[in-house]
Amino acid sequence: MAENAAIKKIVLSALVLAVVLSSFYVLDFKAARSETLANSVVSAYSTGDPQIDFPGRIYLYVEGDDFMLKSLTESLGDELEKSGMEVLVVDSVEEKYDSQTLLVNVTESEGLYTPVYASSDLNILFFYTSTGEDTKYFEQFKEGNVTVAFVNTGSPEGKKLVRGDLELQDSTKGIVSQKAHRMHLAEEAARKTVEQLQQQISVFP
Repeated sequence: MAENAAIKKIVLSALVLAVVLSSFYVLDFKAARSETLANSVVSAYSTGDPQIDFPGRIYLYVEGDDFMLKSLTESLGDELEKSGMEVLVVDSVEEKYDSQTLLVNVTESEGLYTPVYASSDLNILFFYTSTGEDTKYFEQFKEGNVTVAFVNTGSPEGKKLVRGDLELQDSTKGIVSQKAHRMHLAEEAARKTVEQLQQQISVFP
């Protein structure tokens, strides 16, 4: 009987430990302090007299590492809506859209997670087009430096393209779940991306 009681106690302890450990990967909680550093390089290209509808309607496309995809899409949508934009999330890159468009690629170059310490290095490439055209440059920018060339159509209406490279380095110390850490990264990345975009499109041309 004593042996059975001891076995039951061990099994129960193991189950409790398993539940506690799994909660760090499933639940959303954080009692930690984060230090996040951001480095960015942003380039803008324009022609004519761009008529930028900001705030207005904008298409949003996000691709990249699965672990960040959903969180970053939601956070970018929230940040754009805070600035007054009507956000339309799309799941593929089209040759052109009928309104301004933001295309985003996210990858994690390094990452470490434990229940008491987490770190991550994110690389984000974003591309904005004021007309919804020229989305071909998004794919080209992912492959390296590209020369942007505008075709002279004779129209007085212009366009503006913005390319941004953002590197986010985060270090979080304290009790933190994986879900909470992922959301923290997404919110920081979204805030920095929209902040950089607003700075560029508020400067005309």
